[in-house]
Amino acid sequence: MRSDENQRYLGWILVSLSAVAWSTAGFFTRLIDEDVWTILFWRGVFGGLAFLVMTAVHHRGKVIAAYASLGGMGLLLALNCGLGMIAFIGSLMLTTVADVYVIYATVPFVTAGVAWLILREKASWSVLAASLLAVVGVVVMLTGARYGGSLLGQFVAFLMTLTMALMAVILRWKRDIPIMPALGLSAWITAIVAFWFSDPFDVSSFDLAMLALFGVTQSALGLVLFSLGSRMIPAAEATLLTALDVPLAPFWVWLVFGEVPSPYTLAGGIIVLLAVAGHIWHEMRKEPALAAP
Repeated sequence: MRSDENQRYLGWILVSLSAVAWSTAGFFTRLIDEDVWTILFWRGVFGGLAFLVMTAVHHRGKVIAAYASLGGMGLLLALNCGLGMIAFIGSLMLTTVADVYVIYATVPFVTAGVAWLILREKASWSVLAASLLAVVGVVVMLTGARYGGSLLGQFVAFLMTLTMALMAVILRWKRDIPIMPALGLSAWITAIVAFWFSDPFDVSSFDLAMLALFGVTQSALGLVLFSLGSRMIPAAEATLLTALDVPLAPFWVWLVFGEVPSPYTLAGGIIVLLAVAGHIWHEMRKEPALAAP
């Protein structure tokens, strides 16, 4: 029992750290003066290179063998993750930011449905309640924002949400998938698609350095932490914890650029934090009770 508890705690920590890494996206996009497709291209290239190095280290130099061992589910995971990255950018271009984030905030519910269909894994009432509260927090944060973008953009935002749910479920379901080559392939897929819509060779040296940091820390590190952590905890719970990136994103922008968040942003961010913290507190109280004779 103690081993299972420790593994779950480690899963919480790893997924929460992935949310911290992902929350820096707004900071990097503010810092980098390039169009979204160029950012996506170089983010994919540097993320792919980072995964290539990690694959070489983890598989003791047998990189080709590692990629060849992906199998059908590994390829599906790579395609799914690459599609998710592209859908995120596409949704922001086709509809409002508010639409995208409110739709994405439903990812724990979508994950719970997919996990039940594939794994017969039921989400606890605590996860569902905390997820609902997190959605309320996101809506509060976006009070006054413009909604009502195109139906196509909203569909693409839901597609992005579905890919995140599938990623969590696949990682929970097939724990033997070699993570590094699968995620590395997803980064290269993203870069190849973005290349045709970008101007990748007209980039300043400063932006290129920031893009390298963006690809390694926000993309590669975030994906690795989520992939490792989501194998240790229920799929819906993993995607709930990623909601932490919503209140953290404006924090980094305030810290570096001095952009003070609105009262709605602060209130909504606190609601999201309380939702996640309340779920963890409830689960930590419940486990000792279950372990007692």
